Order: sequence, then C-alpha cells, then structure tokens
Amino acid sequence: MLLRVSKAEFNGPFSLRACMESEQCPVDLWSPHGNKYCSFVKRGGKIIHVALWEDEDNLFIEADTDVVDEILYLFWAEYDLESFYSEFTKDPYIRRIIAAAKGLRVMRNLDWKWGIIEALCTQNTSVKRVRRMESCLRRNFGDGYTFNLEKIVKAPISALQKKCGLGYRAKYVKEISKAILNGELDPERIGEMRTEEAREFLLKFSGIGPKVADIILLYTFGRPETFPMDIWLRRALIREYFNGKEKSPLKLRKFALTYFGEHAGIAHLYMFYYERKIRKMDRVGLEPTASSLQGRRHTPRPPALIP
Repeated sequence: MLLRVSKAEFNGPFSLRACMESEQCPVDLWSPHGNKYCSFVKRGGKIIHVALWEDEDNLFIEADTDVVDEILYLFWAEYDLESFYSEFTKDPYIRRIIAAAKGLRVMRNLDWKWGIIEALCTQNTSVKRVRRMESCLRRNFGDGYTFNLEKIVKAPISALQKKCGLGYRAKYVKEISKAILNGELDPERIGEMRTEEAREFLLKFSGIGPKVADIILLYTFGRPETFPMDIWLRRALIREYFNGKEKSPLKLRKFALTYFGEHAGIAHLYMFYYERKIRKMDRVGLEPTASSLQGRRHTPRPPALIP
C-alpha cells in the first residue's frame, strides 16, 4: 500500500532527511535504503514493515496497512515549528541553525519501553556505540524488532555486558526493565505528572540521571520543555551565550529552560544537530547550506529490519 501525506499536514516545515540525519534517539530504529528510510511499526503485537521517502511537497509511506497516524505521531506533526522559528529570529546562532536545518523535528518514540531502555544506553558513550548496544539487545534479548524485557531481567549481567557491550549500563538496563514489568515505572503515572515532577520521579530510579531523564521525557513522553544536556550542548551554550566562560551544568540547564521556554526541547535538538553535523564542516573551511545538507547521505549502518 502506498500512502501520500501532504507536508501541509504538518504544523510548519518538515524535512524527512533532516530528521533522519539528526541522530536523535528514535532514528536508531530506521535505516537508509537508496532514497528510502525503512523500519517498522508494531501494532497489537503485529510487525508492520514501513518505508518512507519524500519530495518537496509530500511524505510517502509504503506499508501493508495504513500507518499514517503512527507516522504523524512519530514526527510530532502537530508541533508548531514556525512558532519556534519566529520567536528566535533575533538570535543569530539559532537563526543560523534554522537556515541549515529547516524542517527538522523532534521524533517521538512509538514504543515507550524501547525509548526508556535505549535512553539508558546513551550514558557516557558515542552515537555509534548506542546504536550497537540497542540493536544487539533487540537481536539477543528480543525478537529482532523490540526488546523482550522478561529476557533482559532473566539474563545475567555478565551476558548483557558480553553480548551487547553494555558495560556498567547492564545493571541499570536490567533493573529498569524489572521496574517496568512490575509497574513501578508506569507511563500512565508519568503522563499525569507535570514535567519537573516527572523528572524527579524518574531520577529516583538507579541508572537514570539528569540527561537520561530529560531524553526520556522529550523523546518518549513528548515533553517540549526539557533540555537534555551533553558535552555538545554545554560547549555551545558556553560559547554562544556566556562568552566562553565556564558555567555549571545546573546553571546552563536553568538558562536553557528559561531562555527557550516551551521550545527548549526543539532548541536542544537543533543545537545538537548543528554542533555535530554542521559546525564540524565550518571548522575545516566548508560552508554548509540547506541545499548541501539535503544532498548528504547517511553513513551506512546495519538495517533496522532484522529477519
């Protein structure tokens, strides 16, 4: 079945390529194949293979059944991106990023359990290693598509470390999997909380620190007023807003939440994308533009669809 969704369905610009190039957490389940991006949607225990591609005006979806609602949810179609753009037109740094990454959107995880466990894997490591860990967990402790939390809980920590390279994270992945299964970590309960209250709740769990809590809240629970802090964001904030003067992570977070407000989450993503994907080119004397960015290709990695 081939489905066509007009980009007018999105509240503001949408670029599939920018989203898939961004290295935000939900991208780890998608793989490039030519001009398409392939993954799956899980509905009622059934795996639905999905391929996406775009032209200037439309998003195309190839699947066995209608998954438009899931895809629009994934790309946060209702988020008012133009509001973010217009609010920061006088900020030269943000304006520069928007010019190079227009249409980039925060993607929300379709599987909240996967989102929480994958967030644990992001601690003190590289994007490449996170992808290896989560895909290995799906293969060895899941069905190739999603994690099987029962298998993770039953597995020795040494097996999680050896088979998936989780290191010290193995203990936390196992403990959080158990908390999800026994209902301690309940998504409905989190959904009823205000964002700061939900953050404090998540921080009570061993293995969930400030960055991981904010990743979970933004990419799994769609809380836009969060700002996951890492080394890339810390450097950028200090350079652009504090004249290179060191500030504590706590002060930087407070500044980001106050300055960006309800757009803190999308600002985080745009800054992360720019610092990792575009500013590197600036430092070697290249001038990235929106058109040159759109022409770039993914670095090949193993397909997300595992037989």
